[in-house]
Amino acid sequence: MTSITKSHLHLFESAPSMATLPTKKELYVAAVRRMVRGKKLVIGGFVVAIAGIVGYCVACLGASIDPDVSAALLENPRWLVGPALGVIGFGTLLWLVGSFMYLSGAMDSDPNGTDIDI
Repeated sequence: MTSITKSHLHLFESAPSMATLPTKKELYVAAVRRMVRGKKLVIGGFVVAIAGIVGYCVACLGASIDPDVSAALLENPRWLVGPALGVIGFGTLLWLVGSFMYLSGAMDSDPNGTDIDI
């Protein structure tokens, strides 16, 4: 077992911190940035989920529409259904994260400021 020497005591001393607290304006600017990022994630999640839905529809319905054209690619659509459902889930996750990020920024934004058109 090691003993605490005088050289180790400086770790436990409370030195004055040079960190400053952010101002209200900086907090409000950060909140607006979170809202913008959240909006982009919501839109991106929507686009990804729609792409997954289109892929799912192609995988499930494509083989039965025209068997001659799609027989080579979609004869057994099982290999496309799993990834399409994964893409839908990923898009939904992006949408949820973006929604919570946007709402978090909205709660921290300036209550007395003008309405933000994002």
